[in-house]
Amino acid sequence: MYLSVLSFLLAFITPFLSYANLEPSFTEYKAEIAIEAWIFPESPLYKGQEHNNYSIAFEPEIYFEWAEGSNLVFRPFMRLDSEDSNRSHIDIREGIYSWYGEDWESSIGIGQVFWGVTESKNLVDIINQFDAVDDPFFKTKLGQPLMNLTLIRDSGYYEFFILPYFRERTSPGKKGRLRLDPEFSKNTTKFEGGSKWTPELALRWSNSIGSYDLSAHSFFGYARAPSIDIKLVEGKLKYEPNYQRIRQIGGTVQKAVGPTLYKMEWLAKDGQKDANFRRGGYFASVIGFEHTLYKTIGDNGDLGFLLEYNFDSRRSRASDSMQDDVFIAARLSLNDSEDTQMLLGSIVDLDGDGQIYQVDFGRRINDSLTFGMQGAIYQNGRPGSNLYILRQDSWLEINFKQYF
Repeated sequence: MYLSVLSFLLAFITPFLSYANLEPSFTEYKAEIAIEAWIFPESPLYKGQEHNNYSIAFEPEIYFEWAEGSNLVFRPFMRLDSEDSNRSHIDIREGIYSWYGEDWESSIGIGQVFWGVTESKNLVDIINQFDAVDDPFFKTKLGQPLMNLTLIRDSGYYEFFILPYFRERTSPGKKGRLRLDPEFSKNTTKFEGGSKWTPELALRWSNSIGSYDLSAHSFFGYARAPSIDIKLVEGKLKYEPNYQRIRQIGGTVQKAVGPTLYKMEWLAKDGQKDANFRRGGYFASVIGFEHTLYKTIGDNGDLGFLLEYNFDSRRSRASDSMQDDVFIAARLSLNDSEDTQMLLGSIVDLDGDGQIYQVDFGRRINDSLTFGMQGAIYQNGRPGSNLYILRQDSWLEINFKQYF
């Protein structure tokens, strides 16, 4: 895959570089190395799984900038895991060349695009695939090959994307935790309506109008979450990922009123299979707010309260576990020299399908070393539900990150 993508990049970037002074006016290099322990208090539920994971990850970044108004970012990522071979992987998070005019911007390469505004889930983030083995919270993304043009006008920002290659979602292997039983079969992925190389298109408008930050987008391509084809091969059950071509429109609304930030994400999607293996359309949204009490802890500490509601019109047919759920959280920022931050949250299913409790803590030890901790507890999932699959997979990750 990477040879094909790099060939694509070179073919398009070389003509632009040929007109530029190849000597950059500014160069910056930085890197981080992380040592992580992924601890599961309960014994594995499925055959072949190991108890705990230990891993090391390395993520360097090189940045070049030219006076003519262009830059190049290259940010690879490598992880080596002690147990799960699927979690040991290499990815190019970013490898993108960008150039700018007075009222336009353009990029080509492998990029990261963030559109979401809510905390519990980002419905509108459709450009990048999630790196599910790296981050069970679905906040970390795989690099996405793309071409992008942004037009800057008084009426807003108009973004156009062409995505020439589709990235499959990563998934745990046989020894990995947080997986289905059995795990996804290798090299069996199906793409309905095309292949990995069938282009995808996206358009987005965004603007600030008064105290509102608004956006709207449309997308034509593959759903980022696979449905599951169930096969019986030689008397053994097999799960195979299947991606469908979809049409999607959506948007975000964000408004600040004093110390309160109101947020909403919404989408309407058609073409993806639901939990009953039927293709159709549906509407989903996340709506909520974050209220911050400034300088309420010590001299500088801030305390924020978050409340969000997740809705999916498919309800029990939804393949996503958050279809009628409330997210409640508290965010602590001490604003101290160690940059201490913590989030404690809970997701409660209003249909009675259990709860998820989350923690995310981070603190600097010195200028170049940080300590972090995050985890989740899964409780009371009903048989057959997504939460029930994870009933013995509550986890805690402890990590140390060294920055260079």
